[in-house]
Amino acid sequence: MIPLLIPYWAPKVVNVGPVPIDPWATLVLIGLVVGLEISRARGIKRGLEVPDVVDGAMFTVGMGFVVGHIMHVLAYNPERLETDGVMALVRVWQGFSSTGGFIGAVIGSVLFWRVIRPRDYFAHADTIMFAFPFAWVFGRLGCFAAHDHIGRSSDFFLAVNFPLPTGPRHDLGLYEALWTVVISAVFFALDRKPRKGGFYIALWAFLYAPARFVLDFLRNEDLANSDVRWVGLTPAQWGMIVMFGAGAFLAYKLRGAPDSAGSSSAPASE
Repeated sequence: MIPLLIPYWAPKVVNVGPVPIDPWATLVLIGLVVGLEISRARGIKRGLEVPDVVDGAMFTVGMGFVVGHIMHVLAYNPERLETDGVMALVRVWQGFSSTGGFIGAVIGSVLFWRVIRPRDYFAHADTIMFAFPFAWVFGRLGCFAAHDHIGRSSDFFLAVNFPLPTGPRHDLGLYEALWTVVISAVFFALDRKPRKGGFYIALWAFLYAPARFVLDFLRNEDLANSDVRWVGLTPAQWGMIVMFGAGAFLAYKLRGAPDSAGSSSAPASE
Protein backbone atom coordinates (compact mmCIF):
# COMPACT_ATOMS: atom_id res chain seq x y z
CA MET A 1 0.00 0.00 0.00
CA ILE A 2 1.33 3.44 -0.93
CA PRO A 3 1.65 5.54 2.25
CA LEU A 4 -0.38 8.73 2.16
CA LEU A 5 1.14 11.96 3.31
CA ILE A 6 -2.02 13.37 4.81
CA PRO A 7 -4.15 11.41 7.28
CA TYR A 8 -7.84 12.17 7.63
CA TRP A 9 -9.15 14.20 10.53
CA ALA A 10 -12.76 14.93 11.33
CA PRO A 11 -13.64 18.66 11.36
CA LYS A 12 -14.56 19.69 14.88
CA VAL A 13 -16.54 22.60 16.25
CA VAL A 14 -15.33 24.02 19.57
CA ASN A 15 -17.84 25.97 21.63
CA VAL A 16 -16.38 28.97 23.43
CA GLY A 17 -19.30 29.90 25.62
CA PRO A 18 -22.25 30.47 23.28
CA VAL A 19 -19.97 30.98 20.26
CA PRO A 20 -19.23 27.96 18.03
CA ILE A 21 -15.73 28.03 16.53
CA ASP A 22 -15.21 25.88 13.46
CA PRO A 23 -12.04 25.58 11.34
CA TRP A 24 -13.59 26.88 8.13
CA ALA A 25 -14.99 30.06 9.64
CA THR A 26 -11.82 30.67 11.66
CA LEU A 27 -9.52 30.43 8.65
CA VAL A 28 -11.85 32.51 6.48
CA LEU A 29 -11.89 35.21 9.16
CA ILE A 30 -8.09 35.16 9.33
CA GLY A 31 -8.00 35.51 5.55
CA LEU A 32 -10.38 38.46 5.69
CA VAL A 33 -8.19 40.25 8.25
CA VAL A 34 -5.03 39.53 6.24
CA GLY A 35 -6.63 40.77 3.04
CA LEU A 36 -7.95 43.94 4.64
CA GLU A 37 -4.60 44.77 6.22
CA ILE A 38 -2.68 44.24 2.98
CA SER A 39 -5.27 46.32 1.11
CA ARG A 40 -5.05 49.09 3.70
CA ALA A 41 -1.25 49.19 3.61
CA ARG A 42 -1.18 49.11 -0.17
CA GLY A 43 -3.78 51.86 -0.37
CA ILE A 44 -1.58 54.09 1.78
CA LYS A 45 1.42 53.27 -0.41
CA ARG A 46 -0.53 54.24 -3.54
CA GLY A 47 -1.83 57.47 -2.03
CA LEU A 48 -5.44 56.33 -1.71
CA GLU A 49 -7.77 57.25 1.13
CA VAL A 50 -7.89 54.37 3.62
CA PRO A 51 -11.69 54.58 4.18
CA ASP A 52 -12.25 54.32 0.43
CA VAL A 53 -10.12 51.18 0.27
CA VAL A 54 -11.37 49.45 3.41
CA ASP A 55 -15.05 50.34 2.99
CA GLY A 56 -14.91 49.27 -0.64
CA ALA A 57 -13.18 46.03 0.25
CA MET A 58 -15.81 45.18 2.88
CA PHE A 59 -18.65 45.98 0.49
CA THR A 60 -17.01 43.89 -2.22
CA VAL A 61 -16.50 40.94 0.13
CA GLY A 62 -20.07 41.22 1.40
CA MET A 63 -21.46 41.14 -2.12
CA GLY A 64 -19.20 38.19 -2.84
CA PHE A 65 -20.70 36.20 0.01
CA VAL A 66 -24.28 37.09 -0.94
CA VAL A 67 -23.97 36.29 -4.65
CA GLY A 68 -21.76 33.31 -3.84
CA HIS A 69 -24.56 31.82 -1.76
CA ILE A 70 -27.20 32.57 -4.37
CA MET A 71 -25.17 30.75 -7.02
CA HIS A 72 -24.53 27.90 -4.57
CA VAL A 73 -28.29 27.39 -4.40
CA LEU A 74 -29.26 28.09 -8.01
CA ALA A 75 -26.38 26.30 -9.75
CA TYR A 76 -25.49 23.51 -7.34
CA ASN A 77 -28.51 22.89 -5.12
CA PRO A 78 -31.70 24.07 -6.89
CA GLU A 79 -33.72 21.46 -5.00
CA ARG A 80 -33.42 23.68 -1.93
CA LEU A 81 -35.82 26.12 -3.56
CA GLU A 82 -38.47 23.40 -3.64
CA THR A 83 -38.05 22.53 0.03
CA ASP A 84 -37.22 25.92 1.58
CA GLY A 85 -38.53 28.41 -0.96
CA VAL A 86 -36.98 31.86 -1.01
CA MET A 87 -35.45 31.26 2.44
CA ALA A 88 -32.91 29.03 0.72
CA LEU A 89 -31.52 32.20 -0.87
CA VAL A 90 -31.76 34.24 2.32
CA ARG A 91 -29.74 31.85 4.51
CA VAL A 92 -26.40 33.07 3.19
CA TRP A 93 -24.44 31.08 5.77
CA GLN A 94 -25.58 27.77 4.30
CA GLY A 95 -23.00 27.25 1.58
CA PHE A 96 -21.07 29.32 -0.93
CA SER A 97 -19.91 29.06 -4.51
CA SER A 98 -16.50 30.62 -5.07
CA THR A 99 -17.37 31.36 -8.70
CA GLY A 100 -20.51 33.14 -7.55
CA GLY A 101 -18.31 34.96 -5.06
CA PHE A 102 -16.12 36.28 -7.86
CA ILE A 103 -19.20 37.48 -9.73
CA GLY A 104 -20.48 39.17 -6.59
CA ALA A 105 -17.11 40.79 -5.98
CA VAL A 106 -17.12 42.32 -9.45
CA ILE A 107 -20.67 43.59 -8.93
CA GLY A 108 -19.81 44.93 -5.48
CA SER A 109 -16.64 46.71 -6.55
CA VAL A 110 -18.33 48.34 -9.53
CA LEU A 111 -21.28 49.46 -7.42
CA PHE A 112 -19.07 50.90 -4.70
CA TRP A 113 -16.39 52.71 -6.72
CA ARG A 114 -18.60 53.67 -9.66
CA VAL A 115 -21.92 54.47 -7.97
CA ILE A 116 -21.85 54.64 -4.17
CA ARG A 117 -18.50 56.41 -3.84
CA PRO A 118 -17.17 57.26 -7.31
CA ARG A 119 -13.40 56.91 -7.44
CA ASP A 120 -10.70 55.76 -9.84
CA TYR A 121 -12.08 52.25 -10.26
CA PHE A 122 -9.02 50.32 -11.34
CA ALA A 123 -6.71 52.03 -8.84
CA HIS A 124 -8.94 50.88 -5.99
CA ALA A 125 -10.05 47.51 -7.36
CA ASP A 126 -6.47 46.55 -8.20
CA THR A 127 -5.41 47.48 -4.67
CA ILE A 128 -7.71 44.89 -3.13
CA MET A 129 -7.03 42.43 -5.95
CA PHE A 130 -3.34 42.49 -5.05
CA ALA A 131 -4.27 41.47 -1.50
CA PHE A 132 -6.79 38.85 -2.53
CA PRO A 133 -4.51 35.82 -3.15
CA PHE A 134 -2.92 36.21 0.28
CA ALA A 135 -6.40 36.06 1.82
CA TRP A 136 -7.63 33.29 -0.51
CA VAL A 137 -4.90 30.96 0.75
CA PHE A 138 -6.55 30.97 4.18
CA GLY A 139 -10.02 30.62 2.71
CA ARG A 140 -9.06 27.52 0.77
CA LEU A 141 -7.19 26.12 3.78
CA GLY A 142 -10.53 26.49 5.55
CA CYS A 143 -12.15 24.40 2.83
CA PHE A 144 -9.37 21.85 3.26
CA ALA A 145 -9.79 21.77 7.04
CA ALA A 146 -13.52 21.10 6.60
CA HIS A 147 -13.00 18.70 3.65
CA ASP A 148 -15.56 20.67 1.66
CA HIS A 149 -14.27 19.59 -1.76
CA ILE A 150 -13.63 15.86 -1.80
CA GLY A 151 -12.30 14.72 -5.15
CA ARG A 152 -11.84 11.49 -7.05
CA SER A 153 -10.22 8.38 -5.61
CA SER A 154 -6.42 8.61 -5.80
CA ASP A 155 -3.15 7.28 -4.41
CA PHE A 156 -1.42 10.63 -5.04
CA PHE A 157 0.87 11.50 -2.14
CA LEU A 158 -1.17 14.62 -1.31
CA ALA A 159 -4.44 12.68 -1.21
CA VAL A 160 -6.31 12.47 2.07
CA ASN A 161 -6.91 9.03 3.54
CA PHE A 162 -10.64 9.35 4.18
CA PRO A 163 -12.33 6.60 6.24
CA LEU A 164 -13.77 3.69 4.32
CA PRO A 165 -15.80 3.33 2.21
CA THR A 166 -14.72 6.75 0.87
CA GLY A 167 -11.03 5.87 0.91
CA PRO A 168 -8.05 7.93 -0.33
CA ARG A 169 -9.11 10.91 -2.42
CA HIS A 170 -7.95 14.25 -3.73
CA ASP A 171 -8.87 17.19 -1.51
CA LEU A 172 -9.31 20.14 -3.85
CA GLY A 173 -9.21 22.73 -1.07
CA LEU A 174 -5.58 21.82 -0.37
CA TYR A 175 -4.55 21.85 -4.01
CA GLU A 176 -6.06 25.25 -4.61
CA ALA A 177 -4.50 26.66 -1.45
CA LEU A 178 -1.07 25.45 -2.57
CA TRP A 179 -1.48 26.96 -6.04
CA THR A 180 -2.67 30.24 -4.54
CA VAL A 181 0.55 30.38 -2.49
CA VAL A 182 2.37 30.34 -5.83
CA ILE A 183 0.12 33.12 -7.17
CA SER A 184 0.78 35.16 -4.02
CA ALA A 185 4.53 34.77 -4.54
CA VAL A 186 4.20 35.93 -8.15
CA PHE A 187 2.18 38.98 -7.07
CA PHE A 188 4.77 39.81 -4.41
CA ALA A 189 7.68 39.45 -6.85
CA LEU A 190 6.04 41.63 -9.51
CA ASP A 191 5.26 44.41 -7.04
CA ARG A 192 8.80 45.75 -7.20
CA LYS A 193 7.88 48.32 -9.83
CA PRO A 194 4.74 50.33 -10.66
CA ARG A 195 1.98 48.53 -12.56
CA LYS A 196 -1.02 49.68 -14.52
CA GLY A 197 -4.32 49.87 -12.66
CA GLY A 198 -6.04 46.58 -13.46
CA PHE A 199 -2.76 44.68 -13.91
CA TYR A 200 -3.33 42.35 -10.95
CA ILE A 201 -6.97 41.75 -11.88
CA ALA A 202 -5.89 40.48 -15.29
CA LEU A 203 -2.95 38.55 -13.83
CA TRP A 204 -5.24 36.77 -11.36
CA ALA A 205 -7.49 35.68 -14.21
CA PHE A 206 -4.51 34.34 -16.18
CA LEU A 207 -3.00 32.44 -13.24
CA TYR A 208 -6.08 31.23 -11.40
CA ALA A 209 -8.66 30.41 -14.07
CA PRO A 210 -6.66 27.76 -16.01
CA ALA A 211 -5.56 26.01 -12.81
CA ARG A 212 -9.07 25.97 -11.38
CA PHE A 213 -10.45 24.73 -14.69
CA VAL A 214 -8.06 21.76 -14.64
CA LEU A 215 -8.48 21.02 -10.92
CA ASP A 216 -12.23 20.72 -11.27
CA PHE A 217 -11.72 17.62 -13.42
CA LEU A 218 -10.51 15.99 -10.19
CA ARG A 219 -13.84 16.57 -8.42
CA ASN A 220 -15.74 13.42 -7.55
CA GLU A 221 -18.71 12.17 -9.52
CA ASP A 222 -19.59 9.17 -7.35
CA LEU A 223 -20.39 10.66 -3.93
CA ALA A 224 -23.61 12.20 -2.68
CA ASN A 225 -22.07 15.69 -2.75
CA SER A 226 -20.95 15.44 -6.37
CA ASP A 227 -21.03 18.75 -8.25
CA VAL A 228 -23.54 19.18 -11.04
CA ARG A 229 -22.17 19.12 -14.60
CA TRP A 230 -23.35 21.29 -17.46
CA VAL A 231 -22.38 19.72 -20.79
CA GLY A 232 -19.60 17.84 -19.04
CA LEU A 233 -18.20 20.80 -17.10
CA THR A 234 -18.89 22.09 -13.59
CA PRO A 235 -20.44 25.55 -13.22
CA ALA A 236 -17.06 26.73 -11.92
CA GLN A 237 -15.33 25.55 -15.09
CA TRP A 238 -17.73 27.56 -17.22
CA GLY A 239 -17.07 30.48 -14.90
CA MET A 240 -13.32 30.07 -15.37
CA ILE A 241 -13.72 30.28 -19.13
CA VAL A 242 -15.51 33.60 -18.67
CA MET A 243 -12.92 34.79 -16.14
CA PHE A 244 -10.01 34.01 -18.44
CA GLY A 245 -11.72 35.74 -21.34
CA ALA A 246 -12.44 38.80 -19.21
CA GLY A 247 -8.82 38.87 -18.08
CA ALA A 248 -7.61 38.70 -21.68
CA PHE A 249 -9.96 41.53 -22.66
CA LEU A 250 -8.76 43.66 -19.75
CA ALA A 251 -5.10 42.99 -20.60
CA TYR A 252 -5.80 44.07 -24.17
CA LYS A 253 -7.48 47.28 -22.99
CA LEU A 254 -4.54 48.05 -20.69
CA ARG A 255 -2.01 48.05 -23.52
CA GLY A 256 -0.30 51.40 -23.71
CA ALA A 257 -1.79 52.63 -20.44
CA PRO A 258 0.86 54.26 -18.20
CA ASP A 259 2.16 52.53 -15.12
CA SER A 260 1.25 54.29 -11.89
CA ALA A 261 3.14 54.39 -8.63
CA GLY A 262 0.19 56.05 -6.96
CA SER A 263 -3.24 57.30 -7.80
CA SER A 264 -5.43 60.16 -6.75
CA SER A 265 -8.37 59.35 -4.51
CA ALA A 266 -10.42 62.20 -5.91
CA PRO A 267 -13.82 61.29 -7.33
CA ALA A 268 -13.66 60.03 -10.88
CA SER A 269 -15.09 62.23 -13.59
CA GLU A 270 -18.28 60.84 -15.03
